Amino acid sequence: MKTILGCVLAACFTVSLPANAAAQPATSAQPDEPAKLAEARAVIVAAFPPAQRKQMLAKLQADVMAQFATLLPAELMADPGLKSIFDDFKNGALERQHAVLEKHLPIQLEAMAHAYSREFSLAELKDIHAFAATPSGSHYLSKSTAIIGDPEVAKANTDAIAEIHAVTQEMLPAFKEKAIAYLKAHPDVAKKLEAEGKN
Repeated sequence: MKTILGCVLAACFTVSLPANAAAQPATSAQPDEPAKLAEARAVIVAAFPPAQRKQMLAKLQADVMAQFATLLPAELMADPGLKSIFDDFKNGALERQHAVLEKHLPIQLEAMAHAYSREFSLAELKDIHAFAATPSGSHYLSKSTAIIGDPEVAKANTDAIAEIHAVTQEMLPAFKEKAIAYLKAHPDVAKKLEAEGKN
């Protein structure tokens, strides 16, 4: 379950960040940077309306969790007692995770604005902002994260998650065998890991 929750958290951040937001190094300021940032921030506001951000984040989190929950053994969810324990754990975890995600969201959104200002020209950002200012553009951008909860998208994601899990599980025995052999050959590393685990 810890692995699933970790994947959910990672997925939430992955969906909310553009692909190059974390990878791009800071660059020296360009003359049009203030104007580009202003346009990029306006696009962010259209994509993540301030009044709707909490609900958007909660829905995204719940949608991703539901899709990863398909990896749980069916017998766990079939037993009422175990299901109740899992549901209590899941709801508590979602509540705590949501507080953390909400805390970091302003930083993420500002990072996205900077990433957009690096990725797009001022003219492109003005075009995107103009589109975002239309009803269709505002609707499109504000629903960009909600699409993951669409039934067809959810099924496609669930199928992919299940297959990815299966192929990864197939690799685990060989990985464990190599890791154990390495630790047996390097007892100093094993002792270090054991000591760190106790801290």
